[in-house]
Amino acid sequence: LLQAGLVPEGLGEPLLVAIVLSMLLSPLILNNNKRVARWLLHEQAPTHTASEREEAATTEIARREHVILCGFGRVGQNVARVLESQGFEYIALDLDPARIRAARQAGDPVLFGDSADEELLGKVGLRTASAIVISFSDPATSIGILHSVRRLRPEVPVLVRTQDDARIKELQDAGATDVVPETFEASLMLVSHVLMLLRVPVPRVVRTLGDIRSNRYAVLRNIVRRGDARPVDETSEHREELKSVVVPPGAWAVGRTLAEVRNRGVEVTFTGVRRLGILGREPAADTVLRDGDIVVIYGQPEELERAEAVLLAG
Repeated sequence: LLQAGLVPEGLGEPLLVAIVLSMLLSPLILNNNKRVARWLLHEQAPTHTASEREEAATTEIARREHVILCGFGRVGQNVARVLESQGFEYIALDLDPARIRAARQAGDPVLFGDSADEELLGKVGLRTASAIVISFSDPATSIGILHSVRRLRPEVPVLVRTQDDARIKELQDAGATDVVPETFEASLMLVSHVLMLLRVPVPRVVRTLGDIRSNRYAVLRNIVRRGDARPVDETSEHREELKSVVVPPGAWAVGRTLAEVRNRGVEVTFTGVRRLGILGREPAADTVLRDGDIVVIYGQPEELERAEAVLLAG
């Protein structure tokens, strides 16, 4: 343009500079077009992203009384819905990014992280939490979380979900305030429906379920296993089952009390003695056995074998 004389001599250099600057600035303007538009329109840019605002709102809950949900799967979400319906605030922790993203889009206060991380527990307000709910199905994971929680705050109530009763004592020893085994609670739910169908008064049903829970589901542990059944965990200390032993004529136990049987090193629970077709539950220690009695015992398989041997041969 300059050589062709199409641009006045005094404007050539400024025009060249303008062209070069526009080439340099164009990519920057395109990449920041929203900010430039807000500046031109005198609009104030947001100070935080949506994700940052959600996290800030979540951690704000940590300053107030709330419940910490460790795990936001099916069980954790069900607990959250009931808490919401009753006006209680909560913060949930989970390790599934897709689940967290969907939950936060729905407005749920969920953070990504390991529930056993003590720094994270502090961030979500363990010091001000009213209770902790651990809904993971893996007992080892729950025990790790319990250890972290108890190191930071020994007195906070912690409710732990587990699939069965195999490691209840271990969870309690680790610091669980209460342990809810799914198999037992499912049985209790079925029992409550059966009792109400039989027109048992609701207060009596509630009292019955409460008694079973207060006794740590003891009555539900007295089960007879299938013949080919094997414990899920052969190393577990919780492998108790029921066994019935017939006391034949001439057996060592005939004429002796249950206390005498126990004194022979028997470590089982005598849950009943059936005599002439009548079952006596929780027999006294001074119950004298007769031939033909059926003694119902409860304990681990090796202990049951030992008890049967003593009843028969002393």
